[in-house]
Amino acid sequence: MISTVIFWGLCAVLVLIPLPFGGDVPWAVFAFELAVFTLAGLHLVSRYLGSKREEDAERAEGDDAIDAKAHFPAFLKVFLGVFLAVSALQLIPLPPAVLKALSARTAALYSEMGAAGWRSLSLAPALSFSELIHFLFYGTFGFLVYRHVRTRRRLETFTLTLLAVGVFESFYGLAELFGGSQRIFGFQRDYHLGSATGTFINRDHFAGLLEMLFALALGYLLAKADFFGMRRELGLREKILWFAQEKLQRALLCGIVAVVIGLGLVFSRSRSGIFIFFATIVLAAAAVSAGGQARRPARIVRTVAVMVVFAAVAAGVRPVVERFTKENMARDVRFGFYANTMKYLRAFPAGTGLRTFAQAYPMFETRYEPGLLDHAHNDYLEVLAEGGVVGGGALILFAATGVVWIFLRWLRRRDPLARGIALGALLGVVALLLHSFTDFNLRIPANAVFFVALFALAARALEVRE
Repeated sequence: MISTVIFWGLCAVLVLIPLPFGGDVPWAVFAFELAVFTLAGLHLVSRYLGSKREEDAERAEGDDAIDAKAHFPAFLKVFLGVFLAVSALQLIPLPPAVLKALSARTAALYSEMGAAGWRSLSLAPALSFSELIHFLFYGTFGFLVYRHVRTRRRLETFTLTLLAVGVFESFYGLAELFGGSQRIFGFQRDYHLGSATGTFINRDHFAGLLEMLFALALGYLLAKADFFGMRRELGLREKILWFAQEKLQRALLCGIVAVVIGLGLVFSRSRSGIFIFFATIVLAAAAVSAGGQARRPARIVRTVAVMVVFAAVAAGVRPVVERFTKENMARDVRFGFYANTMKYLRAFPAGTGLRTFAQAYPMFETRYEPGLLDHAHNDYLEVLAEGGVVGGGALILFAATGVVWIFLRWLRRRDPLARGIALGALLGVVALLLHSFTDFNLRIPANAVFFVALFALAARALEVRE
């Protein structure tokens, strides 16, 4: 069955892409895009040659929870379309008069270099085209998740695949940290020593992945939370039998998964990651209260947080606390990057093209910084500087309004599995959006793939039948 092949292909991509240093190497990006291209081709075959037979086969397997056809709202498509249209426009050579009207600073820059004739808004069209292709493949991956995670069985399997990646990354990062080797599959790390990084080079990008998956683990735990309703009046024998329930044991295992992922997040020693860990706890408790839930799910969320903190203290939390000392905080130079990027944005309101930050930023440096800064350490400022106020703003609005749209739909659902998984996936999306204020996680292939997967999963989970 083609749809089944596509589904397991999506799961395989999620398992494999974080392994080669978060997917942030050229051959891993190529492999990802080749895999998505193949899966998209299979989807076209499935869609146009056998979609009805695919659904009949799924029903024959005993899982008839296929949703009715549903689509993203028009305003989300408009925002995404505007971003893609502006990004494509930046690649097109324009007459000098038009270029000057759209971006006087870009026209002046070309004039200073003696580059007369038709020129594009992008300062490096080849790089911008390559980055646009990356964005298209990320979007295609999210679309495939949305189209093929369409039964309750697949919904739960896909969620467990994501959580398995989180457990492995966290456990591997903790094992390398406390084992003292500080390696990634035998390669000696030179950066962020003393921090858990899993298979990532940068601890903040490792934290970005675990932020998303910790939130999903909480949501999946809440989907099983109805098995925590032991009544006080039960006798000792009944309590023993109650704790022996297989479903309860599975729910407790989900709690352990959340704790393991949370520990990896804490020992990443990422300041933003630790802040978002506690923010996720608060948001999860607030969401279940807003959704009319009983107090029990909120207590479960707080219990997970306490267990993570207790385990971290027992393991030795002093290196984590040191990251928040006044001396360490004072050494952070990101606010200088943000101020310079704001000057960059004011000079190029139409943008300089995707992936051209490193080419344009040196014009606005106010003091010497060793090395070449290739990211703004703020995804919002970077996409506005590269994509322009219109293009970058449309992509930001797509993410913000998409979160609100999913949350409003979540409030109306009552199915425990749909509510739990959708809430966890949505909180994972929000977690990375918060971290994007202080880093560039969405420019790391593995994190970008997991982000769009969670976005699609949250939307799809709310459409499975009760």
